[in-house]
This record gives sequence, structure tokens and C-alpha cells, in this order.
Amino acid sequence: MKVDLNKARTFVEVVDSGSITAAANRLLRTQQAISSQLQQLEAEVNLNLFDRQGPKIILTEDGERLFQQFKHHVLAMESAVQDLKSEKQHAGGVIRLGAWLEQAVSYLPEMIQKFKQLHPMVEFTLLLAEDAEIEQMLVDNRVDFGFQVYCQDKKLFKCEPVYRQPLLPVISRRFLTLHKAPACIEDTLDCPLLDYADEYSAYNMWIEKNSRELLPQARKKIRSVTISNNVVLKQLVLQGLGIGFLHQEAIQAELEVGELVPLFSHAGNRNIQVELDMVYKRKQVLSYVHQQFADFLRQQRDSWMV
Repeated sequence: MKVDLNKARTFVEVVDSGSITAAANRLLRTQQAISSQLQQLEAEVNLNLFDRQGPKIILTEDGERLFQQFKHHVLAMESAVQDLKSEKQHAGGVIRLGAWLEQAVSYLPEMIQKFKQLHPMVEFTLLLAEDAEIEQMLVDNRVDFGFQVYCQDKKLFKCEPVYRQPLLPVISRRFLTLHKAPACIEDTLDCPLLDYADEYSAYNMWIEKNSRELLPQARKKIRSVTISNNVVLKQLVLQGLGIGFLHQEAIQAELEVGELVPLFSHAGNRNIQVELDMVYKRKQVLSYVHQQFADFLRQQRDSWMV
């Protein structure tokens, strides 16, 4: 015979509370619902559990024996649930991340700090690389999650956007002591340029979005420095070496004090954006802490998707 666990818990609560009214208040249910469950329980076990002589709860001998058994099992189940919750709060393990250097110094530290407040026992291993290297590390199982700008093999990997920030064209105050500020987009063709490699060229994307007719000339433009590291690029721009495209959240302090100056910020030009994907194997079975981390990034992404 199977006993409904909900009815068994109600029975234990009524006896512990001393009355149907008190049990109904503790369980946030109506007295009628509680009485109905007790009657159904008696019918299911085919036993009289109560000596019904007035409002006071008096158990029969069968009711007392069943109460002791039920209470033991109900407490054991509730204890098991609490232990499981406690274990999950103190879940441990290692989460291995592959990321670009700029994300390792801007986006990820805050995400890791917030996640560790929820799961303090989790350890992180962070490997710095660029897209192709990160993808290979995922293939080789050297990292659990990658943070990539472009994922090549979307059949093997699942990609979910978790970060988006505008890339602002900026020059430095030092640059303006040596050069005249460009008055329009076409003038930037004659300015020294600090940019990423061709496939990641922020300048070409910006030109295409704002003055597409200039794109052939932009593609032929020689860069003063080609760099894949946004942190280093920022320092090059600050030294006055040319125009660069930098994440807004990474240069907010320099913009506020005037060390960096945005170009054409009031001319109606459209900014380009950099988007970062959380990447992991499609067929990968995530452990508890890995699943929690993925869910956490999904929950937090609105604050980073500008």
C-alpha cells in the first residue's frame, strides 16, 4: 500500500500542533482541506487514527503508533532536503575558463566575485588566450567554458551572448598636443591608427557602419600599431600614438577626467559594439557547479549587455 506523503505530513503537523486550526495556520491551508486529508488518510490505511470526542486531538493506539513512524520519516525527509541544500550552497569544484586578457581584467573579475559569494568553495582556473586558442582548449578539455568574440565551430559548441559593450573611437589629450583632431570621419583616413588585426578591425567595422563609401580606402590604410590586446591598446592610445577603439566601460575614468576624448560623439555617428559569447561543448554534461555558473551568467547578462 502506498501512502500519500503530503497527507502523512499533514497528519504529523496536526498532532504536533494540537489542533486542526493550528495546523491549518502553519501549513497555510484551510481547516476544511486539513480535515479532508485526515479523513482520506484514515480511509487509505483503513485505520481509525483519532478518538473523536470533542475538539481536542486524541490519538487512538493505532494513531499513536502511526504518528511515531510517520514523524520519524517526515523529519528524515525534511532533514535530507536541508542537507542537500546546504551541500549545494557549499558545493566545491574547479571551473576552468579561457578568455581574452581584456575580459580577464574587466568583465570576469566581477562575475567571479559575485559567483563566489554564492558558492565560496568553488575554485577558478583562468587561461588567457584568443579565440582560436580558446576553441582548441575547449576541444582538448583544458577549459570548461570559453569567452570568445567569434566561435568558428558552432556545430560542436553552443554560444550564448553574455557581454556587449560599445567600442568608442577615442584619441588622447596627449595626441591633441601633437595633431589636429579630425573634423569628420573622412579625416580619420589621414590619422595614425591603432587597431586590431584585419578580421577584427574595429576601424573597418566603424567605417562600414557610418561611411560605407570610404571602406575601400579604410581597408588599405596602414596601421601604426596592430594589436590584439585591448589593455595594451588603451596604453598606446593614452601615449598619443593614434586613434583607437576601446570598450566604454574600460575607459570611463579616463573619459571623465579628459585623458581620453571620444571622436564625433555628438555628430550622430553610430558606435560599433563588441559582443562576447559564453562557449561550451553542446554535448557536454555540466556538473552542478558548472551548471550553476552558466545559469548565473545568463541571469547577470542584462547588466553587461549595453
